[in-house]
Amino acid sequence: MRKGRRALAAPRPQPIEGEDSMTETDRSGVGRAFRMGRRDLLRGAAALGATALAPALPAAAQQARAYAHLPSRGEFVIRNAYVLTMDDKLGDLPRGDIHVRNGAIVAVGKSLHAPGAKTIDAKTMIALPGLIETHWHMWGTAASNTAGDDPKMGYFSFAKAVGAIFKPEDNARGVRLAIAEAIDSGLTTVHNWSHNIVSPAYADAELEAHRAMGHRALFGYGYHGIRMENQAVDVADLPRVNEKWIKPSEGLLTLGVCSRGPESNTIEICRAEWDAARKLGLRISTHVGTGLAKVKQRQAIKKLNEAGLLGPDVILVHDTNMVDNDTEILGKTKTEVSLSPFTELRTGFGVTPVMDFVKAGVPLSLSVDTTVLAGNCDMFAIAKAFLNLANGEAQSEFAMPARTALEVATMGGARALGIADRVGSLTPGKRADIILVRTTDLNMAPFTDPAHMIVQSANPSNVDMVVIDGRILKRGGKLVGFDVARIVREANDTAVRVRAEAERISKG
Repeated sequence: MRKGRRALAAPRPQPIEGEDSMTETDRSGVGRAFRMGRRDLLRGAAALGATALAPALPAAAQQARAYAHLPSRGEFVIRNAYVLTMDDKLGDLPRGDIHVRNGAIVAVGKSLHAPGAKTIDAKTMIALPGLIETHWHMWGTAASNTAGDDPKMGYFSFAKAVGAIFKPEDNARGVRLAIAEAIDSGLTTVHNWSHNIVSPAYADAELEAHRAMGHRALFGYGYHGIRMENQAVDVADLPRVNEKWIKPSEGLLTLGVCSRGPESNTIEICRAEWDAARKLGLRISTHVGTGLAKVKQRQAIKKLNEAGLLGPDVILVHDTNMVDNDTEILGKTKTEVSLSPFTELRTGFGVTPVMDFVKAGVPLSLSVDTTVLAGNCDMFAIAKAFLNLANGEAQSEFAMPARTALEVATMGGARALGIADRVGSLTPGKRADIILVRTTDLNMAPFTDPAHMIVQSANPSNVDMVVIDGRILKRGGKLVGFDVARIVREANDTAVRVRAEAERISKG
């Protein structure tokens, strides 16, 4: 919030640079959604107070200004940390070193010889692979904590309305805010499940945010218009995106497809999307099983299985409601399932059935989903909720070890995203995605079992250092090289502008 500036009455928004493909039907739908909860929406503008309304988004030349000045990769050794390698062969090293050069892990061991390398003293730290999540609608981060407490302002109606107003730069602002928080929180890899791609310009805006901020991500090219049916992803744009953004990213970015899936599309549309993705060797993901009535009606898992569309290259999201032998099918086909316990509970999808998946041998990973509902991207808390749900469901303190939850939050995510050959463990030859967690903070003391400490006690404030692809992007508990004030300010501007635009539409 800027000091010394009064909150202004919302002016009539000016034309905004970027493609506007909203039809009159879209606008009237937005108006209806916001008329039902106008006061609740505008309360957010008041809360932002002195942040001035942005009458227009920045011009293309202004967009070129850097949001981050990424440090060079260089060479360094992290010394004397308690190293949780998450590599079965290497195990844990109570006083271990990690040698990093030009973005790669050169060696992991004790008292490593590395002449000329800079030394990072980590004797009071736990070192572990960066955390990995596998399903996050990052564009919506510019509207965090806006899902209401009644049906008029529920997540789906709200997200649909906001998505119709967002421009490409609004999407990018949400992604930039999400990336900054992710890095600050020790999340080194995400699956940007982008389901507000109105046109290719929206995909480009989000991908530019990823490129500029040096974060590792699977970009899931999705659709637009939440809860619509029988509308396919623009798979014809995938080769262009691959050439323009993925190939030049030095391995930081990979590409996937996010489908509406068989609960919203015909199986023929699904088959066409899967075929397009598999021809390019891409991961494909879809939401399933969020409501029992829909599960019984649509039989999504059965249809996907019969069509030959399940397998290790597929990430199913949520699946909190199952019928018949769904879990057995997923276990046999080794289909990945991404769980987001906080949003699944918050939005009423049901209690996440962790042990049902575990017993069937279903490979699992963890998800932020959306901060519109979850509020933040604390993957330590998500792993803890995952662990506690497993034990609660089993009615046993011993159903799931803490280390299993940590494996799901690291290697489990890497396998789901198809990048386990490069990240997910501190293995020589892999890329250097590393976090250091302080053990001297009040909530982390005393030092006992490191895996339990990470899953049960740690939170983002304990993350002292974050390395992504060999670049130190957080050091001493502070982000390195990021214009955090600008990222926050612009996200605030979007939040206020969108509310003002919604108010204008609702008044006709």
